Amino acid sequence: MIVTKLNKSLTPLISTVTIDEFILASEKSFDCIFDGTSKFYPWEKPIIPDNFKIGVIVGGSGTGKSTLLKHFGSEEIPEWNNEKAIISHFENPDEAINKLMSVGLNTIPSWYKPYNVLSNGEKFRADLARKLKSNTVIDEYTSVVDRNVAKAASVALNRYINNSDITNVVISTCHFDIIDWLQPDWVINTDTGEFLDGFFLPDQKLNYKYTAQPIELGICLKTIII
Repeated sequence: MIVTKLNKSLTPLISTVTIDEFILASEKSFDCIFDGTSKFYPWEKPIIPDNFKIGVIVGGSGTGKSTLLKHFGSEEIPEWNNEKAIISHFENPDEAINKLMSVGLNTIPSWYKPYNVLSNGEKFRADLARKLKSNTVIDEYTSVVDRNVAKAASVALNRYINNSDITNVVISTCHFDIIDWLQPDWVINTDTGEFLDGFFLPDQKLNYKYTAQPIELGICLKTIII
């Protein structure tokens, strides 16, 4: 496994808001100074192998995962016709069956339902099945499902991608547990700024343990615990 450090972009992402009574009140309450401008220095994209099966960008909220993911493409959001069964939204019946099963959506009666009546877990897996193709990006992976659904979908997804001609699938998530289940070719940790290439080597499973990073304090409190 090769570990390299990411670089921060020298050009920040800048957002501005109007100073109003709410901001002024919070400044007074928390002894904070804010000029209406927020800056964020995103991570630069490291050198990625041209061909891989699965890559994962993982880290806490606000660490630049989604910004970094944009370097790999734009996420496609499937459109669903609620007058048709979810199985009827693929190129052909074989693709529908293979892809629905590949994401762990194996409850056959659910295949015949419209998308709008599915549970959150079923919707997540149905969307995932529609997105499955080469050079796809998936943001907020497993964010809306419990960990049992996340594990089942990830294990099935890994098996399907590695047994097919699908390549260059990049997933962004705040959940570190999916790394063991997806067994990606590389991992970017936006908490630590590390790029881990060759993450899961043949016949050698590497467990990457997450270590919380110290909070950097500026002139304004970043986190308030009551």
